[in-house]
Amino acid sequence: MRLGKRNPSKFRLKTPLLVWDGECGFCRLCTDRIQTLAQGRVELVPYQDLADKFPQVPEMDYDKSVVLFATDGETFTGAGAIYRTYMELGHNWAFQCYSRFKWYAGLSEWCYRLIADNRRLFSRLTKIFWGSNILPDTYRISGWLFGRLLGLITLIAFLSFWSQADGLIGSSGIIPYQDDLDHVERIIQSQPGEISKWSLRPTLLWLFDNGTGMHTLFLIGTLAALLLTIGILPHIAIIVSWACYISLASVAEPFMNFQWDALLLETLFLSLFLVPWSYQDQPKYAPEPYFLGRWLVWLLLFKLMFESGLVKFTYFSADGSNTWSDLTALEYHYWTQPIPSWISWYFHQLPSWIDKVSLVLTYLCELGLPFFIFLPRRFRRLSCLGLIVFQVLIILTGNYGFFNLLTIVLCIMLADDQWFSNLFQDRIGTRTSISHRSSMNDRARRVLAGLATICFCWTMLIYLDRDWQGSSPPAPSSSAPSVITQSLIQTAQLTRSMNAYGLFRVMTITRPEIIIESRSDNEEWNPILFKYKPVELESPPRFFLPHMPRLDWQCWFEALFIERLLSNPFALSVYLRFLDVMVRSDLNISQIQLDNFILEKDREVLRTLGRADQQRYIQNLQIHINNYMNRSYWFARFLAAVARSEDSVHDLFSTGGTGSPDKIKVSLYQYSFTNADAGWESGAWWQREPVEEFSFIIDLE
Repeated sequence: MRLGKRNPSKFRLKTPLLVWDGECGFCRLCTDRIQTLAQGRVELVPYQDLADKFPQVPEMDYDKSVVLFATDGETFTGAGAIYRTYMELGHNWAFQCYSRFKWYAGLSEWCYRLIADNRRLFSRLTKIFWGSNILPDTYRISGWLFGRLLGLITLIAFLSFWSQADGLIGSSGIIPYQDDLDHVERIIQSQPGEISKWSLRPTLLWLFDNGTGMHTLFLIGTLAALLLTIGILPHIAIIVSWACYISLASVAEPFMNFQWDALLLETLFLSLFLVPWSYQDQPKYAPEPYFLGRWLVWLLLFKLMFESGLVKFTYFSADGSNTWSDLTALEYHYWTQPIPSWISWYFHQLPSWIDKVSLVLTYLCELGLPFFIFLPRRFRRLSCLGLIVFQVLIILTGNYGFFNLLTIVLCIMLADDQWFSNLFQDRIGTRTSISHRSSMNDRARRVLAGLATICFCWTMLIYLDRDWQGSSPPAPSSSAPSVITQSLIQTAQLTRSMNAYGLFRVMTITRPEIIIESRSDNEEWNPILFKYKPVELESPPRFFLPHMPRLDWQCWFEALFIERLLSNPFALSVYLRFLDVMVRSDLNISQIQLDNFILEKDREVLRTLGRADQQRYIQNLQIHINNYMNRSYWFARFLAAVARSEDSVHDLFSTGGTGSPDKIKVSLYQYSFTNADAGWESGAWWQREPVEEFSFIIDLE
């Protein structure tokens, strides 16, 4: 009989019968998988036992090909038998193609014959790619752990920011959120019907009175994260956590505009299709996660890691250099990163050849291991293990709050149940039943997950294309994005749930630090000591995982911005004027006008100029003020809060700055780690030099 040929037979069964070679190890691997999927819907019997169980079975050449006896009396061999078996299990497409297209049937039989004639080789390859078996991979344990750990990370994120919120966005904080909402409402009133306040600030704080909404959202979000952690109403807990977090992030810029905040929001959004839609998620009854939800989490991890690696080679500094490609990045990274830990100092002392090897391994982790996610079981496990070790090393060498912990949680979804079973020494069964549910909730989730997958892949391709271009300007021939693409990107940016990633596109090779000092009644200057960012040279960098000190981070970005202004005297002078006027007048966003920054001496000069020169000067001044409003408004308000001696803001400091000052000094220093010999001898962790071009005093009297 020709392989694959269907043949009517008088031999009829109530259950399809698949006959295979019981002495073939590779056949046993394949039939174990089919038997797990079949759950009794297909009976599998080695042909060596066939005569005892089914004496009426017809004579066939069973040692050359598998044979399927269908319940309708037809007999299939070879690839046809395999396809028909999977059709009995609910997977129809392959058998339909096999029946309709001769080229597909011929190709399938050729592939089947190739494998059948080289079973020993394919058995070895299977063990390399899959391991000891090719049973269907299930993710009940990792899915359950993912939900619990995601709840824990979300809880940490809420509590961390809540502990700082009064000083950052509270009513007496640096940028009160109510001032921002009032400003948005004035914009809406000036443009009635053109735009919605919800599209500018998607926040539930619109529904609360001033002074009560922020802490109410923190409380609700914290409770929702706690429910997710213990597995009660996980899908509702995710929706509430996401809504509360984006409500706070929308009014907390720039303090919640970091990539880890975006990653948390995107993870919460995508996990809605992963966690069970049930009242309680118990580990004993944990269901198999929906495959599209699992793939969305896998794709998110791939996007996060691959983009982080890609941008390191496509973005260049202003002088065209790239420390990532010339393998010198780690000569700077440990001491120029936003907030190093004391362990970073020791890593910085390592020989340069270790730095170079570490960079090569970094590129393998970010550009190689992400592709293993899409390969069979053993490679996916290697990706999981390698990426987790990589994140642990980042945690040891720097402070990034909950960012790396959240990435590890994403990696856990790569671990299949068999691997967990091996890790826990058979305390958890290796095989789990695959349920076939068809409730209204499942159907709704499948539709929503399908739409989310399309949108996710679409935006990811757009982001990867941008990353590939990097610092290079777009080609003149490149077409503008379609209206649908623009709308999709705008929606993704508004909800912060489908984001682009890529830390340290350009490695900073200097570490400017802002030093703020205050003075009252002609006493000595009193430096403000932050809790985490370096000021004192003898104080070791702190390790504060998983807390995220937002103000300390923002000061790092502001110092880099000031450093860039040093090469432009006019921009620097306008910046100093901006800070001086904002602090002395204590202006908020609704009070700012260009006229505030035009001094009397400027008016005298303007009167001597022609109209064209006047307009050019005013336009240039307006451009710079707008730039500083976007970049440094928070810093001006921060200095104003120091001048007012706000208690909520002083709670963000370690010591210093107490009392009402009459002068504030802002200076810039270049910091770097001490080398090993000097550090051990002097006891200093840091060394610094003043930047003479930037040091000014704001007189508050």
